Amino acid sequence: MRHLIEWFPSASLAATGGHCLPWRSPPPKDLPESGTGSGGVEASAECHRKNGSEFAVPTSSYPPSRVYRSPLLDSTRWNSFEPRRGDIVISTATKAGTTWAQRIVASLVFQSVRLPRPLMELSPWLDMAMVPLTDVLATLSEQRHRRFVKTHLPLDALPFHPDVRYVVVGRDLRDLALSTHHHARSMSSAGPRAALAAAAQAHGGENLSSFRPPEVPEDVHAFWREFFTRSAYPWESDGWPYNSPTRHLSSWWEHRSEPNIRVLHYQDMLDDLDGEMRRLADFLGITVDERVWPDLVHACTFAEMKENEDEIWDSGLSGSALGSWDFFHKGTSGQWHTLCSEDELALHDRALRRMPEELRSWLVRDPSARS
Repeated sequence: MRHLIEWFPSASLAATGGHCLPWRSPPPKDLPESGTGSGGVEASAECHRKNGSEFAVPTSSYPPSRVYRSPLLDSTRWNSFEPRRGDIVISTATKAGTTWAQRIVASLVFQSVRLPRPLMELSPWLDMAMVPLTDVLATLSEQRHRRFVKTHLPLDALPFHPDVRYVVVGRDLRDLALSTHHHARSMSSAGPRAALAAAAQAHGGENLSSFRPPEVPEDVHAFWREFFTRSAYPWESDGWPYNSPTRHLSSWWEHRSEPNIRVLHYQDMLDDLDGEMRRLADFLGITVDERVWPDLVHACTFAEMKENEDEIWDSGLSGSALGSWDFFHKGTSGQWHTLCSEDELALHDRALRRMPEELRSWLVRDPSARS
């Protein structure tokens, strides 16, 4: 456990919550207005749990009740975020379709297959600890298009703003585990690690010359056991070496009926990308231009994103590092069928049972899966 805490030092705040009210105004179709920040929000709110829920949704701009902090992730950076009415926050667990959702939202916002700037610059990862916060905030402040920001945080680790739209993606945990293994193994290899350290030095980030990600087993079976039995954070039980996908998705699922929260399924995006994009456009209040619509959908396929990776990565810290290896792996589902033993699937089932029953039924799409 010692190496785990050294890699991911953690902290938590007193739980807070609040009543929920619907967001009655649709998002803007033009330039969003500048909003007020969360700095003036009372931080020591009385704890209130909606219907006994662990994850309470507030009436207005409201501070988070949980802190996630590691060398890669710092949820407190969101305290400096100044929202605009109509902003979009894209929240997923690691390897649950984050970049895919960012690319889809970018296509809808700009109504073009060609992006004006690299996707990672248009849609920064605000909680990434290694990028200087002042640089990220300056980028967001200068943007005049409708903004869309990436995060890997659960709902209770974010400030909640009723005039912001939250797009969440869930993915079958078995597929997510295999994709995470590939991601974590690649991230810990010499090439990306050196690129990350060099980029950090070049862009004014922290000195990462001694940066060492957690050691991830090369054997996927060994990794599977680690992924489903522990987390990077002591209050979670799965998702290692990152934060828990079961807790992340559960936090949003409980409040999916809120008018400014939309939960998507990775498999639905694979099966019907056109339909899911149309439904997302409707949720975001974006009018679809039918003349360019087929091209927009085509640009958001995995084949096209992999073919045009230069449109994804910027020249900054995260782009220099993440763009240095095979980031888009396969994007497919069901590889675990021929890989996992009954005992390994039982570990998945145990993690799945930490989620609400209705969420489990929604998340697991394979007909042979056990409940």
